[in-house]
Amino acid sequence: MSKTTKYVCLRTATEGSTELPEIGVTYNTFDDGKIRESRRYEVTINEITPFEDIDKETLNLWLKEVEDCFWLYNTETDYFIKGNLENGKLVTYCRTKDTGWFGLGEWGGRLDVDGSLLGLSEDYR
Repeated sequence: MSKTTKYVCLRTATEGSTELPEIGVTYNTFDDGKIRESRRYEVTINEITPFEDIDKETLNLWLKEVEDCFWLYNTETDYFIKGNLENGKLVTYCRTKDTGWFGLGEWGGRLDVDGSLLGLSEDYR
């Protein structure tokens, strides 16, 4: 980890930020951020945890992912969003550079909270 990189809680939403999902609601998520029907899965949100309350394991995973994928993940996040994919796997989302949500680790993907990502792909036009 770079000694000059600062990792902090994103205290306030920024302009154009993606809204928070709701617990118990099922959303589309796109594997590896590729917005295609063949990469679409469903995720049901089961936990929304503020940055300052996150467990050490999730925090350490986030710090590693921010360092490894500096072009994708924001060095600030306000919440960690946890949910279960339709295949039963647990995924944790955090903020991206454009203030959207992207999953950490092996099941990383783009979370579509407001349904706007569907319109980006020709598969949905």
